Amino acid sequence: MTARDGIRRRADGRDADRAYATEAGPSLPERLVAARERKGVDLYRAERDTKIRVRYLAALERGDYRELPGAVYTKGFLRNYALYLGLDPDDVLLQWRRERGDPREPQAVITVPRPIATPRKGLTFSPSLVVFALLTVAVLAFAAYLGVQLLRFAKPPTISVTDPATAVVDLDDSATSYTLRGVTLPGATVSIDDGTPDRDPYQVTAESTGLWSAAVDLRRGRNQFDVNAIDPETGKHSEDTIRLYLTVPFPTGTDTTDTTP
Repeated sequence: MTARDGIRRRADGRDADRAYATEAGPSLPERLVAARERKGVDLYRAERDTKIRVRYLAALERGDYRELPGAVYTKGFLRNYALYLGLDPDDVLLQWRRERGDPREPQAVITVPRPIATPRKGLTFSPSLVVFALLTVAVLAFAAYLGVQLLRFAKPPTISVTDPATAVVDLDDSATSYTLRGVTLPGATVSIDDGTPDRDPYQVTAESTGLWSAAVDLRRGRNQFDVNAIDPETGKHSEDTIRLYLTVPFPTGTDTTDTTP
């Protein structure tokens, strides 16, 4: 056996060990969540540092790749996120392909260079051609604008809550307020109703990225909040209203009767 064969066998052994570790160890979403928690950051801090939207980071950590724009963007997000978390990006991409059932990279396509063709004479732009091109662009832009507006009027806004992560949360007995966070249509109005009579719901406006946050007051016992989104241009409400329960325990030795109406 030559020295080259020995080096090749050792490299193949390392690749096999890394593939076995990927199969025997935790799933890729679990690895990403564990690495982020070791780093001591939340998704919003990771968004600011990596410039990757929090909805895409959350989709990577859930393994819900259908929420991502496509395979090319997914690989780019995974590589950047792995570098940010201190993971081996090649190992992360390998595990991602294996879990998708595509363990091998596509073979590179070798293209034969074409002979250099004689350059053609440049186009001559007449005033009428320029006017026609501008009119065509204007008509297409107007048609696209109408399509977007019709689609927006036909489809109600969506809304999600990312903090708290669950609908039922038990808080510390010293808690007097809580900041709710989530994602909805950019510029949408988020309405939060705590069921208090004679008081208007909390309302905040989502940022241009769709992120929203609202600080709500808490009282002793179980606090109920109904979260809904409103499109300011169409007036449509989101189809689903998200109901949250935040419980602030009573101090020991006091009447713990739930005063929630």
